[in-house]
Amino acid sequence: MPKKQILITAATAMELDFLLARSVQNNELSIVETKTADFTLLVSGIGSALTAFSLSKILQHKNFDAAIQIGIAGSFQEDLLVGSIVKVNSDVFADLCLSDNGKPIHEAEFSDFRTPPFTEGKLIPNSTIYKKTDLPEASAITVNSVTSTAEKRTFWLQRYNPGIETMEGAAFYYACMKENIPCVQIRAISNFVGQSNTKNWNIPLALQNLTDYTLDHLMKS
Repeated sequence: MPKKQILITAATAMELDFLLARSVQNNELSIVETKTADFTLLVSGIGSALTAFSLSKILQHKNFDAAIQIGIAGSFQEDLLVGSIVKVNSDVFADLCLSDNGKPIHEAEFSDFRTPPFTEGKLIPNSTIYKKTDLPEASAITVNSVTSTAEKRTFWLQRYNPGIETMEGAAFYYACMKENIPCVQIRAISNFVGQSNTKNWNIPLALQNLTDYTLDHLMKS
């Protein structure tokens, strides 16, 4: 039986270092080989634009059975503590709006965001990979600027009531869902949304827990 081909992507090398150190080079791609699967690693770049381009490029040149996005995220919810790991069950391009009041673009007369793979502006992967995971699930918003004020945090909570915030998740889901690739987004909480002082973040803890979960679960499933 041929090995499964799985893509693992993250925005930064920092989030993938633990896998890059275990990888071998094959046709200019970094690959971690296991008995049952080959995991191709992709550092997509920060933000939706870079992520969309990186994904579209690699998906044109290689076929994958599944795709996983890993990385850190900010939490909107008190029960999603710093260091915890979540599976993202939906995502949305939150700040792709029509006006200063944040009216979602899917509420306007633009069919792009009201037809598949979108569901009322949201990207909800119907994927069976890692479906039996014991991770808590969270909805996400994808933004171009990290939310650093209490006022903006309140705005997003009133608009979407999200669990977490990232800068790439919706782009990942969009690209994979357009290509009908089973996909899942796994995030480690590094901070609470609205904290402007990054000294209050705990990126090392988030990265360590993300590393442990990826090695112990994602790459052994």
